[in-house]
Amino acid sequence: MARRYPSYIRRSRLPLGVQSFSRAAGGPLAPGVVQPVSRDAGAFRGTLANYRPWRPAPLSSWKERSTASLRSEDLVANDWAAKSVVETITLNAVGANGITPQASIPAGMLGIDEETARTIGNDMEAAFRMWSEHAGLGGQHFADLQFMGLRSALVHGEMLQVPVMVPEASDSGFMQLRLQPVHPERICTPADKLGVVTMRDGIELDRLGRPFAVWVACPDSVSWAGINSWQALGSGNFRRVPYRVGHRVGIFHCFRATAEEQFRGEPVITPALKLFRHLADSLEYELIGQIVAASFPLFIKVQSGTAGMQEFLETMQNPLFDQGQEQERVYHQSYAPGQVLYGNEGDEAKPLTSDRPGANWAGFVNFIVRAMGASAGLPYEALLKDFSQTNYSSARAALLEAWRVYLLWRQWQARAYCQPVYRMVVEEAYLRGIIKLPAGAPGFYDALPLWTAARWVGPGRGYIDPVKEVDANITMIENGLATYGEVLAERGLAVEEVWAARGNEERLMQRLAPSLAQRVSTAGKRQRQPYPSEEPDSSDSGSSPAKNSGKEGKHA
Repeated sequence: MARRYPSYIRRSRLPLGVQSFSRAAGGPLAPGVVQPVSRDAGAFRGTLANYRPWRPAPLSSWKERSTASLRSEDLVANDWAAKSVVETITLNAVGANGITPQASIPAGMLGIDEETARTIGNDMEAAFRMWSEHAGLGGQHFADLQFMGLRSALVHGEMLQVPVMVPEASDSGFMQLRLQPVHPERICTPADKLGVVTMRDGIELDRLGRPFAVWVACPDSVSWAGINSWQALGSGNFRRVPYRVGHRVGIFHCFRATAEEQFRGEPVITPALKLFRHLADSLEYELIGQIVAASFPLFIKVQSGTAGMQEFLETMQNPLFDQGQEQERVYHQSYAPGQVLYGNEGDEAKPLTSDRPGANWAGFVNFIVRAMGASAGLPYEALLKDFSQTNYSSARAALLEAWRVYLLWRQWQARAYCQPVYRMVVEEAYLRGIIKLPAGAPGFYDALPLWTAARWVGPGRGYIDPVKEVDANITMIENGLATYGEVLAERGLAVEEVWAARGNEERLMQRLAPSLAQRVSTAGKRQRQPYPSEEPDSSDSGSSPAKNSGKEGKHA
C-alpha cells in the first residue's frame, strides 16, 4: 500500500543546483579517522608510571574488607580522632533517645476521615512506645539498639540484628518480637562453600543475582576455641538466615551501598584510615619527645682517679662488684624526671635538648585533621568541637554542612531499619487486637504500606543564635515559606505533641493563674508592619501611610 503524505507536504523533485551539490558532496565522511589525544590518566608514563590500580580476586576481596573492618574497629577503640568521627555522627543522627515514629496514615487513600486516621495512628505510636521499652533480646531499649546499629554501620560498614520471637512474659513485655544485635564479622562464607558461584563474602544470591540469605557463623564451643578464623569453619557451624520470610524481614543486614554490585559495607573512615593511624603515631612520638625533654636528666662525667667516687660508682652500677666479678659498662636506656646519671670513665656529657615540635607542626596537624574530617563529610569544627576561631556565620555554615551528613545517616537508618521494625511491631499489635481498624476500610494486609506509613523524627539541630534563628523561622511561617511541622521537626519535636502540651498548659494556667495567663497572652502578641499590599491608601484617609502607621499598624 502506497504511503500517503499530508497535503501540506509536497513531493517534488529537488532543484538542479541542489542535485548537483548532492552528487558532488558524495555523502558523509567516514567517522573515527582522527583519534583523540592520549590521556595521562590512562597511560603509564611520568609520575603515574608506577600507578597501577588492580582489582582483587573474589576469594581475596573479603580479606581486604575484613582487614579494613578490623583496623577501623581498633582505631575507634584506641584513637581519639576516629572515635570522634563515629561518636559525632551517631550522637547527632540518633541521639540519646533515638529517632521516633510519627504515624502519617493517608486518610484519603484509605477512604477514612482525618480524625479516625489520627486516632489509629496514636494507638500505633503508643503500642510502639511500649514495645520499645524491651526491644532488645537482652532487654535493651529501641533507642539503644538504634545507637548500637548506627555505630556498627560506621565502624564496620554494616549492622546486623536478628528478629526473634520470645514468650511475652519473659521480660515483662506484651509482645513477642525482639531484636538480637550480632557482630557483623560473623557473616562469612563457610570453608566448604568457597567455590560456590552464588556466594559473595557470606551473602547467598538467588538466580537473579539478588541477596537472598546470610550465612552467620554459629560455631560449636567445644570444637572451636576462637583460634582459627570464621572462614575455617564448615557450613555445619553456620546458620543460614534468609533476608525475608514472606513479607517480614528475616534479618537486618543494613549498609549504605556506595557502589554497584556491592554486597557488604565498608567503614566510614576507610578512605582516610592511613591518616588516622599515622597521625596517632606522630602524636605519640612527639609526646614521647616532649616527655624526654621535660624530664631534663642531669649527666655527670666522672674523671679518672676521683677519690672515693670510683668504688662508689662501681658498687652502685654493678652490685656484683663486691663478689669479685668484672665491672661492665653502664648503658642508660630510659629517663626519669629529675634523674641524675653517672657516666662511665671516658664518657663525654652532651646537653639533652629538644627543638620539637617544629614551627609548622600545629598547621600540619590542623591540615591532616581537616582531611580526615572531610573524608567522612564532617567539617573541622564539628570533628574537634572547636569553634574558638569562628564567628557566627562560619560556625553556622560548618554546622549546616555537618547537619547534612547527620540527616543522611538518620534517613538511611529510618528507611533501612526503623521503618521495617515499626511495620513488624504494628503488625503484631494488630494481630493481638491492640489496634483496630474501622469498618469498611481496606484490610490491614491489603494496604500494609499505607496503614504503617510514618515519619521519623530525631534529635533537634539546635541553635547557634536562638534570637536570630527563631525570628527567621517566624518570618518564614508568616510568609508561607515553612510550616510549623518543619520548624518543630528541626528541634526534634512533633507539632501535634507540642500543640497538645501547649493547650494543656494554657487551660491549666487559666484555671490556676489567670493573671499570669493574661500577661503571657499580651506579651505573645507580635506587632508587625503591614505588607506593601496592606498599606492604607493615602487618597482615602487624606494622610500618608507614614502618619497612619502608628495608629493603623497593629493587626489582630
